[in-house]
Amino acid sequence: MDKHRRDDIDTVAPHPADTRAAGILLAVAAVMSIVFVALDPEVRATTSRAILEALVANAPMHRLVHAVELACVAGLGFGFVSLASRLGWRRPAVIGACLTYLVGCIAMVVAAVTDGFITGDVASYYLQPGHGVDTGREMIHLCYVVVQDFATASWFFQSVGVLTMAGTLLQRQGLQRVVGALGVATGALAPIAIVATYPTMDTTVVVGILLAQLVWNVAAATLLLNRATWQARASERPALQMA
Repeated sequence: MDKHRRDDIDTVAPHPADTRAAGILLAVAAVMSIVFVALDPEVRATTSRAILEALVANAPMHRLVHAVELACVAGLGFGFVSLASRLGWRRPAVIGACLTYLVGCIAMVVAAVTDGFITGDVASYYLQPGHGVDTGREMIHLCYVVVQDFATASWFFQSVGVLTMAGTLLQRQGLQRVVGALGVATGALAPIAIVATYPTMDTTVVVGILLAQLVWNVAAATLLLNRATWQARASERPALQMA
């Protein structure tokens, strides 16, 4: 029996768990994250006071959007971990992919909390008597720098996680290999786009990265929902042991 076949025996459970719930959660989180990004209100003011006032006025919707985004990040992380568990924790590449992706999720949590909650609190603080609105505007700018840096780090880490996981999937057959190929294509897009445009990433670049992530997440969700793929691999276990 060759090493590759022994590895398959080690990593395929005889009775694979039902991951359809994880697949549904992953798909919903992927779609909702895009929808709520589109619903996030924009500030079009130009003066310092008008910018701060607009941020305070938009704060309730801004907080709601980012609260949903935080929930979506948790859903995406859960889906990725579920996929990793299916592929087998004995593979170092799977463990590394999972840890790297979760680091990216943590970085995105910091970006979402800063953008959705801290910026509104800062704007409200500097609109109070005795505080300078120009200083407040500079603090808001600093918050946006933090948001961009953490979001950029998140996209890098998540892309590395997806690429590593895709490498494992490419070693499989059928739908798993197809999802692996999509992972390579979509996972490579974010680092290339960031390096090519940093630090002046515009909305088009951000939307492109988000759409690439959507493709991967939907593909991974499809794999989790397709129980027959995993059952087929599990059914091969006795045959492999007899070989």
